This record gives sequence, C-alpha cells and structure tokens, in this order.
Amino acid sequence: MVKRPLIAKKPTTNNLNPTVDDWIERGGIDPEIQTATSEEVIQPPSPQVAAEPESQEKQEKPFPHRISFDMGKEQYKRLKFASFESERSMNEILREAVENWLKEGKH
Repeated sequence: MVKRPLIAKKPTTNNLNPTVDDWIERGGIDPEIQTATSEEVIQPPSPQVAAEPESQEKQEKPFPHRISFDMGKEQYKRLKFASFESERSMNEILREAVENWLKEGKH
C-alpha cells in the first residue's frame, strides 16, 4: 500500500490579481474576524467602486405613505383584471377610487 500525502500541493496559477496575492502572502487578516485591539493589521486592498455623483440630492418619493388592507379573493381578481384591461396599475385605480370617494363628501 502506497501512502499518499494528506496535504494537497499548492496549485500553480497565473497571478490574476497580484495585489490580493501580495496581501495574502504578507499574512493579511480576514477583516470580518480581526479584533479592534489589533495594532498591526494589514488591510486588504479596497475594491475600486465608481463614485456616485455628489450633486444628486436625495429624491423624495412621489407617494411617501403606504397603506394595506384586506380584500376578498373575488374583489382582488376583478381589480387585477381591471388593471390589466385599462393598462393602469392597481395602485392608480385605488388612488382614483379613494379620491372620488373623498370628493363625494359622504364620509
């Protein structure tokens, strides 16, 4: 019986990302497990991310409030079919129905 080594040989590959390989060879620590008390920590190279334009201000949502309610199965199916037939979203149909009800003033 021939004994085989238990440790796999290091594969020979092309250096696809030399900065990462250098960091690993220097003994970098996984950022997720490093402690805050470590004084000498080798940081991994940061990925290059496209910066967002600073002139873009936080945009306000057109409908900032959300509401939910219970609806019967048949009523939901009719609403969904009406949405499909009219090529409008169910939200649009419901907003219009609420607005009409509020205009009637019978509440």
